[in-house]
Amino acid sequence: MDVRYVLKPDTGLTEEQLREIEAARSMPYVEDEDSPQIDPEKTPELWAAMMEALAERNRKMARRMA
Repeated sequence: MDVRYVLKPDTGLTEEQLREIEAARSMPYVEDEDSPQIDPEKTPELWAAMMEALAERNRKMARRMA
């Protein structure tokens, strides 16, 4: 079953949602087989994809700020 949420820019978060976000921030990051560390030497294709995604995000942010 899929659950989908649509956030609208003019709608703020509820107090419960804010508490959940703050609780998640304090949780430690745990690497496992589903979310392994991306090592440029062991997985160069994943490293390159991550770097391209970061560059694209930065380009979008720069365009918004201009």
